[in-house]
Amino acid sequence: MTDVPVKETRASSSHRQVPDHLSAFFSRQEPEFAQIFEAVDVMPLDDTHCHLITDRDAVTTPQRYLERISLAGFPIPSYFPKGVYAQWLNGDEAVRHDLNKKFDIQNKVEGITYNLSQSIFIKFLVKELAEFLKCNPTLEEVIEARNDRGRDYWSYINSLFAEVGFENIMLDTGVLEGGGAETISQFEDAIIPCKSHRISRIDQVEGELFKLDVGFDDFEALYIDRLQEILDGTGNFGKRSVGMKSYLLPDIGLIRPLYDRKPAALSWGAMKRSVRNATDGVDREEVASVKKDLRRYTFTLALEECLKRDMPLQIHTGDGEAPWVILRNQDPFYLEEVCRFDKGGMMRMPKIIPLHAGYPSVGKAAWLSHLYPNCYFELSIMTPLVHQNLCHRYTQVMEAVPLSKILFASDAFHIPELYWLSGLWGKRYLSQALTNHVVGGSLDFEEAIEAARMILYKNNRVVYNLNPV
Repeated sequence: MTDVPVKETRASSSHRQVPDHLSAFFSRQEPEFAQIFEAVDVMPLDDTHCHLITDRDAVTTPQRYLERISLAGFPIPSYFPKGVYAQWLNGDEAVRHDLNKKFDIQNKVEGITYNLSQSIFIKFLVKELAEFLKCNPTLEEVIEARNDRGRDYWSYINSLFAEVGFENIMLDTGVLEGGGAETISQFEDAIIPCKSHRISRIDQVEGELFKLDVGFDDFEALYIDRLQEILDGTGNFGKRSVGMKSYLLPDIGLIRPLYDRKPAALSWGAMKRSVRNATDGVDREEVASVKKDLRRYTFTLALEECLKRDMPLQIHTGDGEAPWVILRNQDPFYLEEVCRFDKGGMMRMPKIIPLHAGYPSVGKAAWLSHLYPNCYFELSIMTPLVHQNLCHRYTQVMEAVPLSKILFASDAFHIPELYWLSGLWGKRYLSQALTNHVVGGSLDFEEAIEAARMILYKNNRVVYNLNPV
């Protein structure tokens, strides 16, 4: 691995007084922990998979904050007829009254968000944010203090990034909450000096081109042109991409690359017929099945383009986002044929990054990365949602995956504190896991510190061919 010169000079939070809610944790650690944590805490961070933050959450309420920060809060609109929740959320008192009477929205939302508030993740988050915002550790007071900072929201976001030392993020531009190039640039400007590098999504390109009323040959030519524009030109909202992402796994499960155009052309025709005959309430698996061969083919074309350029392909794995995805399809082992990418009697080794640590199937994702040298392991969603158990998870990953292939990531979305929490907890519990390896004799101190450098930033820069900073 090429050594990337980095100055680790950021002021360390380990020099500050330990908060009361963490005093027992710090007091229980091995003596080696303090030295390792002090070194790790000042290291820069690269986030290999994350999302846009807009200013729509600059001022919020405790209930809305819970919705926006939790994966379990995502599907709330799906529990009502299409568009109804947005009408209720944005409506005046009369509109909300009428919709509540018809759909019992308020009671349902309160029930969902109450359960979210009782998660240990939220209780721990409140304590950590109260320390950062200098307020009492209740959700109501944290949100009040946060809203006060939200009057200069972009400055607040910058302070969150600076606090944990982000230097590079690999930004998935597939979820923009109605925004576009200007919205992306606003976020990217706000986090400077952290640099943003963009990742484009295959399914986003499909969404653009699948609507066209053209023959398959024309579609194929347009699709390849669009990929090249994204990877070589300014096709990702005015900038180039450094890699791509696929959301195919949740829809079809096992992904077998498809090189034959004929099944894809038939699938294109079937899709066009199904659109013309579509009715409400179509089964999600039926929809996925109609497009399956077409999307396998477009996936294969995109992976070929990434392979030509030595760019990685991220693939949504594990995780959730129910009820839109099919949870049972997200097994990391369903990516084995993609890792192989056989053609002409050989495996061609494109860079594959299963996302979200394969969580909850962490062991499977780790073992896939152990077996296939071109398959990497990234830590998002598990970081930060697992929080204190991250030490165990990190240990599990490091026992299977070479240190040179583990990539720090958050999958932060909507709420900027997810970036901050990922850095805060990632460094803390990675230090704890590395301490266990040092105490256990499997690593010496210098090896442990170099392992942290690899995981937190070095590996990302090698995988994405970033210039030294």
